[in-house]
Amino acid sequence: MSEPAKPAPEPPNSSRPSARDSRLRYLAIPFLAVVFAEILVGNQLALAGGPYPVGYLAAHVALSILLIAFGAYLVIIAHGLHRALPSILSWLAFVSVVIATISGTVFLVGGGAQGALYGMEGFGGLALLVSILLIVWGSVPVPAGRALAA
Repeated sequence: MSEPAKPAPEPPNSSRPSARDSRLRYLAIPFLAVVFAEILVGNQLALAGGPYPVGYLAAHVALSILLIAFGAYLVIIAHGLHRALPSILSWLAFVSVVIATISGTVFLVGGGAQGALYGMEGFGGLALLVSILLIVWGSVPVPAGRALAA
């Protein structure tokens, strides 16, 4: 008896679409929304001026803490993808929200230092930009033989 014929392997440039891991892309969408909300609350604080309304200030701090936790989660997800670009972008998002938070703390405690204000605004804007880039480039091909985790 002869063995059944094995199917021929597909050529690398096959027309079959490759599987993609899009978790990072889908997580970057709510991250972008939270960054945008953080910027809007910060703008309301700037318009209100000092003394700052406690509700806006509490929301600003809570959103900042949420962004740090969310940014750390993005780094963990990107680390599992084993791709340089998503990893760099997720680290940049995380570091930018951490530095923006530190700058905001210095601004609040330091009596409104302009350098801290610029740091907070600049790194908040960087987080906004990087979250958009994560949406654009956050989906990566899955290596052959690796199943997508649900």
